[in-house]
Amino acid sequence: MYKRVLLALDLEGVNGVIGEPYTGLHRDTPQWHIAIKQAALEVNAAADALFEAGVEKVDLWDNHGDGKNISAADLDPRITLCSPDLSLPRMYFADHAYDCICYFGYHAMEGTLGGVLAHTMNSGAIQYYKLNGSYIGEVDMDAYIAADKGIPSCFFAGGNIACEQAKRAVGQMITVETKKELSRNDAIFRDNDALLSDIKSNIVKAVKKMTAPCPLKFPSVMEKSFKRVEDAAKYLSMLQSLCINAEYPDDEILGKDAHTVVSKIYNIDDFIKCI
Repeated sequence: MYKRVLLALDLEGVNGVIGEPYTGLHRDTPQWHIAIKQAALEVNAAADALFEAGVEKVDLWDNHGDGKNISAADLDPRITLCSPDLSLPRMYFADHAYDCICYFGYHAMEGTLGGVLAHTMNSGAIQYYKLNGSYIGEVDMDAYIAADKGIPSCFFAGGNIACEQAKRAVGQMITVETKKELSRNDAIFRDNDALLSDIKSNIVKAVKKMTAPCPLKFPSVMEKSFKRVEDAAKYLSMLQSLCINAEYPDDEILGKDAHTVVSKIYNIDDFIKCI
């Protein structure tokens, strides 16, 4: 059984949350307040079951927005709340400190029909990411970074569509559906007592399963498409300044697709830079 567990927390995928039309889940909105209370319930249920099963360390990485959503006062006191430095690469703090990672509140990727608050990294700026020709979302990104550090991804709790995408990202993932997603701002919510019970039983199964991480193979090709060509131009310039092999893709009609940048990546550091 894994003994040191990292809980990775976003907010859009928790039960009871659908957001508001034409906006994200912003701080101090009514839906945000619902989300942080529900998120605390879900991770506390998980932690309680993990400690009861014999896990020794449970840390929480709050990665929604600025990462300052969940208050330590609302958490099981046995959980350690991470304080990541947003100026540093994603998940830099996970080096060799955890045996597995479990995901809570993650959402479907940008463009997903029916996905509640579906987006990828920045709903206002980014149209999609592709890796080796296939769409990827935030759970794919974090799972690859974790795997490179030797940390397998073993559990995911989110909406039913997000669960499907998580299983596609990591086939070994045990998932728990928090709600049935109907549209960007509509869902059928679960009974909370039943949901928390499912989280408790399934996360223990996940940490006892013990599967090997599946790191990204290199070289790979990352494609990032922006909603505005100005953002794509800035991104391309940034990557080229970092000596990343990046360019606009050819297009039969446009000549070059000015919304999209394609990069060749040779290691996990390149991957993180391209995110």
